[in-house]
Amino acid sequence: MNSVRRGACPGISVPMSTGDGLLARLIPSAPIPLDAFVALCDASQAHGNGIVEVTQRGSLQIRGLSPASAADFARTASALKLGVEGGPPILTSPLLGLDAQECVDLRGLVAGLRRELTNHAEIASIGPKVSVLIDGGGALHLDNVPADLRLQVGIGPRFHVSIAGNAAASTSLGWVEPHEAIKVIVDVLATFANRGAGARARDYANGAHRYALRASLANALTDEPPPPPRSPAEPIGIHRLKDGQVALGVAPVFGYSEARMLERLALSAARCGATSIRPAPGRALLIIGLNADAAEELAAAAKAQGFVIRPEDARRFVVACAGSPACRSATLATRQLAPDIAKAAAPFLDGSITIHVSGCAKGCAHPGVAALTLVGPDRIVVQGRASDAPHGTISPADFIAGLERLHAIRERSLVALVGATDLVSRLGAIPMAKSFGGESGRG
Repeated sequence: MNSVRRGACPGISVPMSTGDGLLARLIPSAPIPLDAFVALCDASQAHGNGIVEVTQRGSLQIRGLSPASAADFARTASALKLGVEGGPPILTSPLLGLDAQECVDLRGLVAGLRRELTNHAEIASIGPKVSVLIDGGGALHLDNVPADLRLQVGIGPRFHVSIAGNAAASTSLGWVEPHEAIKVIVDVLATFANRGAGARARDYANGAHRYALRASLANALTDEPPPPPRSPAEPIGIHRLKDGQVALGVAPVFGYSEARMLERLALSAARCGATSIRPAPGRALLIIGLNADAAEELAAAAKAQGFVIRPEDARRFVVACAGSPACRSATLATRQLAPDIAKAAAPFLDGSITIHVSGCAKGCAHPGVAALTLVGPDRIVVQGRASDAPHGTISPADFIAGLERLHAIRERSLVALVGATDLVSRLGAIPMAKSFGGESGRG
């Protein structure tokens, strides 16, 4: 078995074994009523260890379940109408149908797709990691969220279809009219399923397979350029809704929280008049149904309770996985280190770079490239992934000290005028690793 291969996605009915017990992942299909969210927090404490994570893709993860308690938790989640399972996961814009900037409400299409998928037994065998993404546009679009199959609303009534990646990296298949959209999605998923449980969209992203897939959909798709890129979506802050109310975006620090903290947040939200909560990409939580004054009041309460309420908060640019001892693959206590790393790097964490603290080379919390990655137990990667060959070895203490020296280097250079990403680029990987005081791993 490949030691850096990431495992299958855990659901509520098939949780994944970790260092602190079983982990169940929920992908909410709609905003969660506040009373249901409180009940979910209670269930995570009753059946797990009370740790709840919000992932980069906007899912909820419940940790510390046991083989006996996992079934009880699954029954509770199902009774709360959370964690829809069966068929591939469908990721949707977190304010789908609510966002004031959306031009089309795709909730009916999503519901119709779920119904249609139940009529296609052949899709039940599709690989567990295959995902479908429905992007309704608006302020909280999903351009940066990767998926196997993407459907994005465009200008006018048509939808853009692409496969394998985020909006920028995915392979365009073309544009489809609304009445053909569900059929196209089902046909593409059936093609993936027919190739076997291990098939992914990337198998069809290039070459003959792409042309064959595109040809099979020629009667439904038109071949035109994909939509233009959009400014990055920012979940933290206040978002206008179609009904004149707002949603407030906050975030648990480093994407995880004790359930009792989340419960306190939900109770504060209820006192401010909110109706529901939904996790959002970027490890955030959207509190929905507030007026503007109540949103400001709730933001102050959330800050006092320890949540991130400002987009520029340096802790948002440090990504830490569960680490040791929660993950059995980890050889680094990532979440104990993350606060000190964020504090040391705060002066130059301007949003242009990400620091990744990974317990092992799998890099589950941040599969992409980061400016700096500390990989357990003692490896440093510059401008790469956790799975890349390290540029050197370094202790966590020296890594933190290196961040402080990096700030001093930036202050002494003209790079201070342009941004942290330029400093990393100008120094280069090996000099950067050496400047941290570690031992170089490459010539």
